[in-house]
Amino acid sequence: MSSSSSTEAPGAALAPCLESPALAPVVAALGGTTFAAELLAALNRGVAVDHACLMRFAGNTRPPVLESASWRGGEHVAEVQQAYLAGLYRHDPNLALALERGRVAVRLQRRAAIGEGAYREACYGRFGLLERLTVAASSEGGQLVALNLYRLEAGGPFAAAELAAIEALAPLLAALALKHVAMVGMRLRSRERGDRIEAAAARLAALGAALTRRERDVLARVLVGMTSEGIALDLAIGLTSVLTYRRRGYARVGVTSQAELFALCL
Repeated sequence: MSSSSSTEAPGAALAPCLESPALAPVVAALGGTTFAAELLAALNRGVAVDHACLMRFAGNTRPPVLESASWRGGEHVAEVQQAYLAGLYRHDPNLALALERGRVAVRLQRRAAIGEGAYREACYGRFGLLERLTVAASSEGGQLVALNLYRLEAGGPFAAAELAAIEALAPLLAALALKHVAMVGMRLRSRERGDRIEAAAARLAALGAALTRRERDVLARVLVGMTSEGIALDLAIGLTSVLTYRRRGYARVGVTSQAELFALCL
């Protein structure tokens, strides 16, 4: 089962489970910590999904679990993920998926068809997982993003109409997953940059120079490699102000250039 277009399918009547207003909470949650839960709630308006998990694959390395949520039977999720990430991920068929940018794939994995016994038992059989339906696409960086939708034994396998509905929705689901992953990445990079700026400000404070708050803010961002234009946007001040604070800050710490500031602080 694969998808590269939105061809009409027998289960397309179920597709409105992700139409407005059901879609609004999902869009609002993009980049946040409740995305998987909101998407799962929207899906369950038309397709029974017991658990959802969003992952990112980079080559043959251990894939990070970016986010997961449960509708039913979520008490064993942590144990399954622990066993999977401890090494059983190497038997995951998703690891071998290679997709061109813009192409979407839909893959159904039934527990009974899994050949590797340890993987089948620890990740499916032990906790009653019956099937996994994956919607996968490639990110801008070439990494595979996989949205995994699970069914428990109690609910039985995905019905033909449900499979067709997910097939019809696959381009939309993939676009939402890719956007969420990109926004999470931006948030994490922003947090990392914030930590680096804070560390640079601490180094400047250790110099003992009588820098004003704005001069320290500007010089800390110079130290982490931001341009004057970027600093202006980050601090919501004018470019002329940035240049003034930088010049004054240089004078207070006794340097005349960015290179000298790096040498002094780093």
